[in-house]
Amino acid sequence: MPTVLVKALSPNEKDQKYEVEAGRLLYDELERQGLILPHGCLAGSCGSCRIEILEGAENLSNPGAVESDTISHIKSNYSPNKIIRLSCRAKVNGDIVISVLK
Repeated sequence: MPTVLVKALSPNEKDQKYEVEAGRLLYDELERQGLILPHGCLAGSCGSCRIEILEGAENLSNPGAVESDTISHIKSNYSPNKIIRLSCRAKVNGDIVISVLK
């Protein structure tokens, strides 16, 4: 099973590690285990569930048309070096490390 390491948002918190089923949506797998990520539409249109991929971007499914369009609209708010994905659309196929974006 792939693992997802969610980096802590503040020094007072700890990183959290989850085992997820391969080929499943990241948001759904984390929610199933009690971690509720920021979200809105859960369809890839609003961008509320944006995350940064710190490691393992190659272990996610390729973004579809809706996710790609949404990312192109929000990416200008972040450093061009950040790899941004939507947790409600990205399927996990291997180990990744993520950070939740605001």
